[in-house]
Amino acid sequence: MITSHTLNARRKQSGITLIEVSIGLIIAAIVAAAAFIAFQNNARRTEVQDNIKQLTEIITETKQKVGISTGYTGLDTAAGIQLALLPSNADGTLAKNSYNGAGSIALAGTADDVATLTWPDIPADQCGDIALNVAPQATAVAGIGEPVPVVNGTISSADIVNICDTDSDTALVFTFGRR
Repeated sequence: MITSHTLNARRKQSGITLIEVSIGLIIAAIVAAAAFIAFQNNARRTEVQDNIKQLTEIITETKQKVGISTGYTGLDTAAGIQLALLPSNADGTLAKNSYNGAGSIALAGTADDVATLTWPDIPADQCGDIALNVAPQATAVAGIGEPVPVVNGTISSADIVNICDTDSDTALVFTFGRR
C-alpha cells in the first residue's frame, strides 16, 4: 500500500536526468571546440612571429656582416651558413625553416650591393603576414609574380595578391641593399 510517506520519499530522491547529462556534454563540447580553435590560432601566430623575427635577423645580420664592408660579392647559401647568417644543422648543412623548406641567400644580379633571401614553402594563410612585416627590411618582395617594390618601408595589402598564392605554399624572395 502506498502511503503519503512513500510518495514523499520518492519525490525527495535526486538524480541526474538524461536531458541534464546531454546538456552538460553539449556545453563541454562547445568549450573544448573553442579552446581548440584558440590554440590553433595561437600556434599560427607564434609560427608567423618566429619566421618574421628570423627573416628580419637574417637580413639585418647580412647587412651588418657582409654588406657594409665588402658588398655581397661571393654571397651564396654556403657563405651564409659559414657566416652564421642562415640557420644550420650541427653538421654544417642548411637547416630547414619551420615550413620544412630550405631558405637560401644570394647575390642579386651583377652589382655587389643587392642580395636576395628566399624563404620557401610558406603556407597561403601566413604568406601575407610575413611579407607585410618583413618588407620594411627589403627593397622589393616577390612571390608568385613580379617583384613588388617596397616604398617608404611598406607594401600595400593590395600587393599581396601579386606576392602570395591563395591556394598553395609560396616561396617569398626578399631583395635588400647594403644599408
